[in-house]
Amino acid sequence: SSGITQSTGKMPDYTPCVGDIIVFKSPKHGSRLAMKRVTATEGHVITPSKSVKNCLEPVLVKPGFVWVEADNWDTAGRDSNEYGQLHRGLIVGKATWLLWPMSRLRRLGDTVSPDRAKEEEAVATES
Repeated sequence: SSGITQSTGKMPDYTPCVGDIIVFKSPKHGSRLAMKRVTATEGHVITPSKSVKNCLEPVLVKPGFVWVEADNWDTAGRDSNEYGQLHRGLIVGKATWLLWPMSRLRRLGDTVSPDRAKEEEAVATES
């Protein structure tokens, strides 16, 4: 068990927000579920954290899509840096609580990707 609770099922009224941790059908393996953090939504421009098809150019997220990334870039698995923008129709749930280990019990609504937080802090320091 992953120790994370999720809201699941059809989510017609759910609008993903940056920072949400979502559960979705893998674009490469449709029967498998994956869980990643939303780092950009439609209309946002994001610079990939890793090379997307050998390109680190900024990406404009299209209507109906989101950009998702693993929290740990060093050990990141499959995310939008590999397969590009994720269609919102593939989203099946939103992770809401971290339950295990008990020492880390917390609501996930207000968490931030550790790597993106470091990146934003570095940009703020340079400004």
